[in-house]
Amino acid sequence: MTRFLQLSILGLLLFTLTFNGRGAGFVYNPALPSSEITISVDATQLGPVIDGRLWGSNLTNLAPAIQTVEHTGFVQATRHIGVRVIRWPGGNNASAYDWKRNEMIKPGRRVPQPDGVDIAGILQFVRDTGAELSITVNFGTMTAQDAADLVEFLNGPIDSPWGARRAALGFPEPINVRYFEIGNEENQPHMWYYSWTAENPEKYFFGGEEERRGFYDNTSSQAYDPAGAKGDVFKAKGGPHQTYTLRFPPVREVRVFWAATRQQAEDRIFQEWHEVEDLTAQPSNARVFVLDAEAGVLQFGDGVHGAMPPAGSFFLVEYTTYGHDGFLDFARAMRAAPSSIPISIGAAVLPFRDGVPIADPDHMREIFQQMDFYVRHQYDISIPVRAYGSYAARRQIALERADHLAEVYGRIDHYLESLAVSERPSIAVTEWNIFLNEDYWHINRTLEGAVIAAEWFIRLLNAGQRAPVAYANQFALGGGNLALIRSQTNYSIAPMGYVFQGFSAWPGSHVLPVAVDSPSATAYDREVPYVVAAAALSPDGGTLHLAVINNAEQRPLTATLQIDGFTPAFARLWRLWAEDPAADNDRDPTNVVLSEEPLQVPLTRLALPPHSVTFLELRAPSETAHGRDGNGVHWDSTAIGGRRSLESSPATGAIGKRSAFSLSRLVPSLGVRGIPPGL
Repeated sequence: MTRFLQLSILGLLLFTLTFNGRGAGFVYNPALPSSEITISVDATQLGPVIDGRLWGSNLTNLAPAIQTVEHTGFVQATRHIGVRVIRWPGGNNASAYDWKRNEMIKPGRRVPQPDGVDIAGILQFVRDTGAELSITVNFGTMTAQDAADLVEFLNGPIDSPWGARRAALGFPEPINVRYFEIGNEENQPHMWYYSWTAENPEKYFFGGEEERRGFYDNTSSQAYDPAGAKGDVFKAKGGPHQTYTLRFPPVREVRVFWAATRQQAEDRIFQEWHEVEDLTAQPSNARVFVLDAEAGVLQFGDGVHGAMPPAGSFFLVEYTTYGHDGFLDFARAMRAAPSSIPISIGAAVLPFRDGVPIADPDHMREIFQQMDFYVRHQYDISIPVRAYGSYAARRQIALERADHLAEVYGRIDHYLESLAVSERPSIAVTEWNIFLNEDYWHINRTLEGAVIAAEWFIRLLNAGQRAPVAYANQFALGGGNLALIRSQTNYSIAPMGYVFQGFSAWPGSHVLPVAVDSPSATAYDREVPYVVAAAALSPDGGTLHLAVINNAEQRPLTATLQIDGFTPAFARLWRLWAEDPAADNDRDPTNVVLSEEPLQVPLTRLALPPHSVTFLELRAPSETAHGRDGNGVHWDSTAIGGRRSLESSPATGAIGKRSAFSLSRLVPSLGVRGIPPGL
């Protein structure tokens, strides 16, 4: 083709991009330099096998069952996007949830949860979706024996006491739950509301007693604990013989304070009530109570024998709680329980205070020998909140998070080497999303959020043993602004959900080395490349997977693709893209979905629209596959990675209403070589 003809086609292409509906907003700027981008894949060097547990999510016991596990659309959407692991029952609430009675343990009372996702509901859900179940063990308000009972309930034989109870619910076979994390965020101040202790790694690992007195920093828990008291704050319900159950029995040295109004309680204006052994001899106005210290139960008078607290008044109860199990007690009891498979136990806290080990070397060895993994949660970003609103600054979220995991793992690895501990615990990122800050929640459900998530997955795959992640759970599967599936409204799948779907064929494949030569720019305070990629080879060597993101806000790019050791005979491409990085599916479930684009081999150039995620599947010739493509190569349309992306979404009916932005499709013979990147 002559240079004149090439330039003529190029001019037509630029005109099309600038003036048609899809190209609106992209402005050609010849002053911006062209950048050479190369993606090099070495298919001769097989890396670690990819564990599908990387693509998990959370479903809490507080989620309405009728909107989630009992809703056909929710079940089908979960299957459609390929969620591999479901973490249950939470979150913070896991440390206040009694799975045996399906009750939340709150200040002064236990609250039944008839409408939530109980243990029978979650077992049916993982059966329906084919997902694996992981458990957050209640460290805060239950015991090591309760945790051992849970292991037996889930994994014990049918003739064991708790296995028989599971069978009675319709699940005769063991569930084979492998991953159990003990507690949740127990090093954070908000856990004073849920757990018998918080912000104390010594007590987390070794157990003991705690002073439930005074106040804590409740900045992050204002919504559900405006008082910020370490003791129990609750509203009087009125009537005679009022009875209240404290959260953390057994108790001693109990003091009860009363405020007539909410305002007085918030202003901490209290009057003290006193313990007596018997109410029958008390006058009608005596501000007294009786206490069952072992059970943590308070009882007040009836207005004849002891004063009757008026409805709407408030109590603050302070006390010492004692006799609590620590991580080591939990781990020993759980490992002793009958189980169909070996279990893996994780710690919610690392055994350090300000970087210093909490115990002598022998006890530290014991802790790490019981710890199969340790938990990290990843939300928001380390930059100042005032910079959260900058797209450019947000480009460094995935890089920062992957580097943080590698840094933490490196420090732990170095420490364990000094202790001569041979087994290394892995990492479990059991909660993550783009933002937990409510002012930026909306980003979680946008295309931009999906690009950040895809880049994070890519970086974790490439990190390998520098940051070995046992499993990861996005927060959360259902709900509103944090959800992959908008179960509160129309069951639309967030763009991030389609990232899960794009990777759904990767588990079991080997990670391949990928080198990307990409232009970069400073995000907030770090240099971040625009193009990041990961690759994998299927177990039979017949399919090469490639995922590529362009995290530039407005800059389309083109990459040269080089693959050593693999010659594809057939290729398919799916794209997640929209003109606006803030695009979502909240109102139109088909707005941002994985869309397939025509593709030809040999493939040497790859167009990368701005703020996009691209998935490629390259197939070697196969005499056993079914079907035939346009080049005469046999293939099986249902076996291209086993992906469900070609099916209509059962929840939305969406198959991808648009053809994604594709320079290579418009000018396949040029492969967009020489297109300036400043469009």
